[in-house]
Amino acid sequence: MKKSIIIILILAVRYSFAQESTQPTDAFKITGKVKNEKTITLSDLKKYNSVELIDVNISCSSKNEEKARTIKGVLLKNILDSVSFQYENHGVLNEFYFLFVASDGYKIVFSFNEIYNTETGNNLYIVTDKEGKDIVDMENRILVLAASDIKAGRRNMKWLDRIVVCRAE
Repeated sequence: MKKSIIIILILAVRYSFAQESTQPTDAFKITGKVKNEKTITLSDLKKYNSVELIDVNISCSSKNEEKARTIKGVLLKNILDSVSFQYENHGVLNEFYFLFVASDGYKIVFSFNEIYNTETGNNLYIVTDKEGKDIVDMENRILVLAASDIKAGRRNMKWLDRIVVCRAE
């Protein structure tokens, strides 16, 4: 009986921490192989040029579809351009990748070349407005949207917490 109570208490504490970590985020950090870490807040996002997208699947699941008639988003590579990467020569950038981490622990990866040299990078956004609703009022903030992916949802991410710039070894 005593063991059962201890197990229940442990599970309750773990559940409690898991619930806390899945809250909407109000900022994300860019860390790793950068000269200076940078924090991007919700108000910082409003300073970037945004693009309007129409009839987009904003679901974060490949099984369910959640269409938005209109959204506005900031092109992610414009945000990444605001930091300086640590590298010896330009050829090394071929070895760089970006690890996106959500507050609930979900992770996705994009390579440097994928973001900067393919159509994926031209369609990778941080959503700032959904159906006229500002990012501050969105429950899924901060939402990363890979608008050109064939299987929508797998690389859309809610609750972006940080982007870690990494180098493959």
